[in-house]
Parts: sequence; structure tokens; C-alpha cells
Amino acid sequence: MIFPFKPSAASAKYIVHAAGLLLVAAGFVTWGKLLARPAQQAPAAPMQSSQADPTADALAAWFGPGELRANVAVKGLIKGNGQAVAVLAVNDGAARPYRVGETLARSVTLKSIEADAVVIDKAGVAERIAAPVLPQPATPGIARPAR
Repeated sequence: MIFPFKPSAASAKYIVHAAGLLLVAAGFVTWGKLLARPAQQAPAAPMQSSQADPTADALAAWFGPGELRANVAVKGLIKGNGQAVAVLAVNDGAARPYRVGETLARSVTLKSIEADAVVIDKAGVAERIAAPVLPQPATPGIARPAR
């Protein structure tokens, strides 16, 4: 005897739900095996090529040991009553006042203030930086405006 099987709408719904449940269970088993596997060893870092990297060289010059680079610009000098102040911009920063002996940057100090320049000490090496020269007016003193 052969039983002709005719699924009803209710039994078809249960078959679809059972198939979905089996797929979800298979996904959990697969991901469980993948995540439980020990981590693979990272490959060894390749040897660096002998080509020079200009960016790395510039950063090493600024932050690494060796010759110290500090960009100091004299913005103004104030001198009077035995005291002097130099208005300096260090490494393109905002200009601010400094007195003799103050630290401008790492291993850079203000050594002296002259009438037309400043002398800085860069890790034991003295460097003289001239102050900008202001143009003299065509007529000295107060000039009467033309009417």
C-alpha cells in the first residue's frame, strides 16, 4: 500500500519552521567552531627596504637625537632701566616675551639681548639672530597733514 501524502497548510508551515531552525543551528555550530579555533600566528614583519623615507628623516631631525632645530624669529626688542625683553616667535608659534635665561624650546635658551639682535644658546652653540629693521619715516616727528 502506498500512502499518498498531501501536506496541509499547517504541516507546510511546520516544515518551513523546522528547516529555518536547522539552518540557525548549523550557523551556530559553524561560528562556534571558527571562534573556538586558536588564533593564527601573525606573519613576521618584512624587513624594511634600504630606501630612505624623507618624511621619517624630517621627523627624526625634529624629534630625534642629533642636531637641534629651532626656528626663532625676533618680533621686537624692549630695553630700559637695565632690563630687557625680547618678543620672539618660536617654531612658528605665537609671539611672546622672553627674558635672558628663559627656555625657548628643548635645549634652547635665550642667552642675551642686544640693541639690534638676540643671542640664543642651542645645546651649547651660540647663534645670533638679528631683529627686523623698521623703516624710518620720511619726515621726522609729527607732520602736518596737507589741506
